[in-house]
Amino acid sequence: MSTAPTTARLAALARGLSGEGRHDDALAIFEHLLSLAPDDQALRLDEVRALAGKGETLAALGRLSALKVASADPEALLEDIRAQSLPAVERFNAHLAAGELELAETYAAALAELIPQGAPMLGAAFACNKALGRTDAALRYARALIGVDPGHAEARAFLVEHGAREADPSAMIAERMALALSAQADLHPLIRLRDLHDVASQILCRPLTPVGIGQLQTLLAAARALDAPTEPGSEWEGWEKHYRLLMAAVDMAAVQGPTPVAGPEGEIAFRTSAGAPLDWAALRHHADGLGTEAVFFAAADEAYVELYARWYALSVLKYSDVPSLVVIHVIGGLERLAEIAQKVGIDDPRVVFAGDRFDAAAALKTACYDAPPKGLIGKPVAHYQSIRFIRLGALLGCLARPVFVSDIDLILQRGVKDLLERTAPADVVFNENEQSWNAGSRLTANLLQVNPTPNAQRLLAFLRGYLEHALSGAEVTRWIDQMALVLGRHHLTLRGEAPQIAYFDTALDINNVMYPSYQENPFRFLSLFHGFDTSSLEGEAKVLGTGESGH
Repeated sequence: MSTAPTTARLAALARGLSGEGRHDDALAIFEHLLSLAPDDQALRLDEVRALAGKGETLAALGRLSALKVASADPEALLEDIRAQSLPAVERFNAHLAAGELELAETYAAALAELIPQGAPMLGAAFACNKALGRTDAALRYARALIGVDPGHAEARAFLVEHGAREADPSAMIAERMALALSAQADLHPLIRLRDLHDVASQILCRPLTPVGIGQLQTLLAAARALDAPTEPGSEWEGWEKHYRLLMAAVDMAAVQGPTPVAGPEGEIAFRTSAGAPLDWAALRHHADGLGTEAVFFAAADEAYVELYARWYALSVLKYSDVPSLVVIHVIGGLERLAEIAQKVGIDDPRVVFAGDRFDAAAALKTACYDAPPKGLIGKPVAHYQSIRFIRLGALLGCLARPVFVSDIDLILQRGVKDLLERTAPADVVFNENEQSWNAGSRLTANLLQVNPTPNAQRLLAFLRGYLEHALSGAEVTRWIDQMALVLGRHHLTLRGEAPQIAYFDTALDINNVMYPSYQENPFRFLSLFHGFDTSSLEGEAKVLGTGESGH
């Protein structure tokens, strides 16, 4: 006679007892059943839940970690991992607040084991062991922490202090690469894909060497060959798409190859803020007549122009301390430039509008994906973000002055004369976010400065060729413009003539932290970012200097 029905009845009884709060009785039954079927993962999960119900959080975490390692489908455990992590974090915080560091460390360590890619608990375990003087354990957590957050300053400093080889970025990259390429039986393929991306990103965020190029080629080939099946419609499917597109964006043939030759510019129209038409030659003549020393250039679709162009232009007109020209490119707005200029409502010869015949409906044939939970985006966002870089080469060639190209949701708050003097020897000035080790967010696209040099034109020719190719495919990552900047920097370094690259001061020139509304800040350029409360700009004297919203 089969014992399966009896086992099922006993398991159901134990679950019922646990549901009634009789966890000790339930655990006794689960222990007996597991002695008969030690590999039954459903029973092991029931045991975890009973232990948690009894309040034995550490024991529950330990059993869940073991279950995760043994599971053929770790994704199925995500809800239980989340459920058991919450009370563990609460206990960690309570012990920490009470000064009970040793007890706090036990919870941090258990959580770090359960979620080995979780930087917060790895950081907590590292900090606890460092404070407790447990050097070996602190080094172990510092290594793990650097693995998921290569820029973690405290972990890196601790490794340097103790002579650990992980302080050498090349050695660390080689070790991380070996781990990412190894087929670990307990690791979901999606996690491997993410690890391949993370190591590739770390290489791309540093100066590119022949060794690094070889490593990237190996990592990209491994990512292409890796099958990472996920449940359709799940968040994991969204992450698989996200990492696939980021890895596909790493075009090493373009980085190493000849600089593309720009094709015809396409139809572009210009109008002054008063509505007078200009062609390229007239635009140059107009800039000459103004004595222009710097150009401020932004491109956006008509909706964003309506939202932000007025603030953007007025801030430049108010604060730029050198003769300047503001060029606002309305994506797809060629036929309506005069009407759009009128709606923006600035009548000043220093403001010029440009427009093209961009077809948003046609662009939607290229599906644009963001990281989960956003996923597929219903607008051609990647195109909108990239147009400024595609058009920048022609504008720089025409006007032959330094150009600040930026998001349109940005305002100037003080002059740029000192910045122009400091960056005069440079070909290009990037906004580098040194806190990020993801290639898609290392160089922030909210601000770039190019000077009229052959090297700058080489960079812009690369950006145009790379982006036009990427935007013509079936799918594209939303981060393609910033991937283009990272790859373009490498192309310029490899192909340029002694290129001079400078960087904005991210403590004073441009913010890489988000502000939800206007508040005190030290920045020359304030990037408003998506969702900024523009009503907080109204009447704020420090925005336009007088509290005026226009003239």
